[in-house]
Order: sequence, then C-alpha cells, then structure tokens
Amino acid sequence: MTGTLARFSIAAALVCALTAGTAAGQTTEKGSAGGLEEVIVTATRRAERLQDVPISISAFSQEKLDEQSLRSIDDLTRLSPGVTFARNGFSSTGNYNDEGSDINIRGVDSAAGTSTTAIYIDDTPIQTRHVGFGSINAFPQLFDLDRVEVLRGPQGTLFGAGAEGGAVRFIAPEPNLTGSSGYYRAEVGSTRGGDPSYEGGAAAGGALVDGVLGFRVSASYRRDGGWVDRVGYNAPADNSLPSCPATGCPTRYKAVNWQETATFRAALKWKVTDTLTVSPSIYYQHLQLNDTSAYWPDLSRPDSDVYRSGNRNANVSTDPFWIAAVKLDWDVGFAELTSNTAYFRRDQHGVSDYSQYLRATYAYFAWLPNTYPPPGTSGIAQFRDVQRNYYQEFRLASTDKTSPLSWTAGLFASHLSENVPEFIVDPTIASEIQTYTTANPSSFANGPNGVELFCLAFPCPTGLIDNLPEQRFTDKQIAVFGEMTYKF
Repeated sequence: MTGTLARFSIAAALVCALTAGTAAGQTTEKGSAGGLEEVIVTATRRAERLQDVPISISAFSQEKLDEQSLRSIDDLTRLSPGVTFARNGFSSTGNYNDEGSDINIRGVDSAAGTSTTAIYIDDTPIQTRHVGFGSINAFPQLFDLDRVEVLRGPQGTLFGAGAEGGAVRFIAPEPNLTGSSGYYRAEVGSTRGGDPSYEGGAAAGGALVDGVLGFRVSASYRRDGGWVDRVGYNAPADNSLPSCPATGCPTRYKAVNWQETATFRAALKWKVTDTLTVSPSIYYQHLQLNDTSAYWPDLSRPDSDVYRSGNRNANVSTDPFWIAAVKLDWDVGFAELTSNTAYFRRDQHGVSDYSQYLRATYAYFAWLPNTYPPPGTSGIAQFRDVQRNYYQEFRLASTDKTSPLSWTAGLFASHLSENVPEFIVDPTIASEIQTYTTANPSSFANGPNGVELFCLAFPCPTGLIDNLPEQRFTDKQIAVFGEMTYKF
C-alpha cells in the first residue's frame, strides 16, 4: 500500500535542541578524524556504553530519530534488524482497525495469550494480553525521547514476562538539575491523492533550584492526512463483484483514514541528599483514528492513486492512556537501589463496520442470497480494551565499574486488569434471514430456525447479535530476579 503511494514530506522547521551541555544518556568525544558519539544505554538495568553491552541491541537517540524522520513505531521497526511489525487492519484479526498490530522479534510470536515482545515506557511495561479481537497494543509517539532501545533475544530475566522474544524501550529525558534545555519540531507534508499532514511540538526543562530541583515538560500534536475515500456502490443481485455507475462511484466521504495524536509529559527530579533522588512523572497520550486504510481493490485504481472503500460505516478507534510513576534512586555505597512505582490506565474503544462481514458469513451458510448488503442496511461491532495496571519494582545493582564482577538483583510485583468487551449490532439482518429462509426453506440446512442459530444474544430482533460485556482477566505476579556477569 505505502509502496504505491508517493508520499512527500517537506520540513517546515528543522529540529533545534537548545542545550547547555550534551543530552542525557550520551556523551561526545572529539577526535582528530571528527566527532565520535559514545552512547550510554540501560539494557542491563545499569548505565553502560553501548559497545560494552553483551547482547544484541539497537539504540536510537532523538537526534537519530529526527535524522531518519522516524515518527512512529512503524518507522522505527523498519530500521531495526530482526523486528517484524505489521498493522492488522487488513487481516482477519484486525477488525478493520488500523491500530491493531503484531510485533515480534526474531520470529517469536503469539496471537493468543500474553505478549512475546515487551513494550516499556521508561521502567513501566505497557504491552497487552491478547484476550479477544479487541486487544490492541499501545505505542508512544516518538517525540522528546532520550533514546529508544530495541533488545533482541530473550529478556525475561531483567524485563519479566512478555519479553520472550525481546523488548522495545522508550526512554524519556531526565530533568536537568543545572542549566536549561529545549527541543521543538515542526513538519508539514503532502500525500499525492490525499490530504496534507502536519506536526508541531516543544519541550523545555531546567533547574528550579540549582543542583536540587529540576523539571521537564513537553507537548506535541500530529495529524496524518487520509488518502482513502469512502464511496457508495451498487450491490449486484447476482453476488458478483461490486460495481459503480458509468460516471464512477459517488464519494460519500473523502480522505477518511486520517489520524491525530496528542501527547503531554511532565517530570520533576528532586535531589533530596547527595545520594538520594526522587523523580515523579506523568505521561498522557490520545490517539484518534477516523477510519481504516483498508481499501477495496475492485473500487480502486492504485495506478492512479485512487483508493476507495465501500464500507457503510467508519471504522473509528480512540485510544487515550496515561502513566503516572515515581522513581527513587539511592546510592547505598556498594550498590544503587532503585524503586519504581507506576500506574497505567487505558480506555481504548473502537467501532468496526460489520455490514459486509455479517452478510458474507451468513450467505456462506445459504441463509442469505448475497454477500453485499442492500441499501439502508448497516451492522457494526463495538470493541474496547480497558487496562488498569499497578507495578512495583525494587532493584539493587552494583556500582563498582573497576571490578570484573557486576550484578543485579530485584523484586517485582504487578497487578494487571484488562477487559475486552464486544458487542455486535445489526438492526436489519435478522429480518433478512427470516424472510429469505422462510421463502427458501431448501436453502437452510442447519436447523429449523435460521434466526435462532444466527443470534448469539436474545432477543435478536432488537439488533443485538453478540453481547460480551466481560472478557476480563486479572494477572497478579511476584518475581525475584538476579543476574551476575564476570568479565574474564
């Protein structure tokens, strides 16, 4: 799809970083042959140089993300070897929702149960469990990040359940205790055959009390323009391919598949003593998808950049979530003690157009003569992914960098609650089935009453076909973990 689209982005304003020193998490050494960047990562739960970490890892600083024009998880994974990422809007498990996705590292994947790729924002995991069709992973926008780390291979020892294949960590900048810093980005682009796209955001931070208290705040907004038109078409009586009048399909809604993302983050860092710091933070993100990018080939002309769908309804998805966390770092001499307390709250909800799906399903059982809905009919499915997660982690890590022995030990506890309710509503299809099977009894061979078998919820004549208000799981975990490394 994106290969056939010619998408041209024009930078309206390039990235400016107003820093008093080097960015947090990296230092720069100048050599005679130019600048050599030394990247510090925390893939082993301690700060180490990237070249010293004994695992397969890719690290992307904010500067690198901007240089490569990486704006989303889709862009990031295209430059991460060993990572496979796909949007499921076209698939049988995607429910026409473009927010649905599948991510795996080195082929370790599962479409059911717990995740196999961990998704972290700072020290907090946010991946979902695959409970039902509505289970959808959330990913943060790539704005005002210190770095993104992609860890390949099993990471269960240090990153827990759900990291069987690897982990992707989005790490935000820490507030400065001295000086000030800032960052802003603005961009505008056009899509051939579609609507324009644009983005703007800014971040600022600095010391409130020099050497004692610092802050950082950021906010961003991005709109990705659509390029798929939703049109009206003629439903053929002989169940052949959908057709349009000689003048073409009338456009009902133009460029419907736009999406908007807004983010906000605020963080403080308080140096209580020379050895103890406390860092509270909150991150909020709101994603709005207006419709699916899945188009109907029989109504489209990809060679002319014309993409159309004949869906009766918009496939809308709204995904707000926020994370509140308090991190404590205490230098106890022989080691550093870290405590992270976090709460993750999410209420994603979406609507999928089931007008064609329902009629295609029951035409297969010979309950309906046609897979295409007649004029005036409409069916929808409503999905939600509601998460309420609590996390607590205590971690102790050695600090003597001259010793060949390094170690990490900790305690992790979590209480995860996720509910994925589902409702399917079609006010007219039950009467269509009843009318057709009554007039054509030989077409129905699965029982005496087609409507009763068709309806999973009663009374079906009201239009409620499927009613699943509870698809809930509660997961409580307590884990003790440790790791030792000796460098010969």
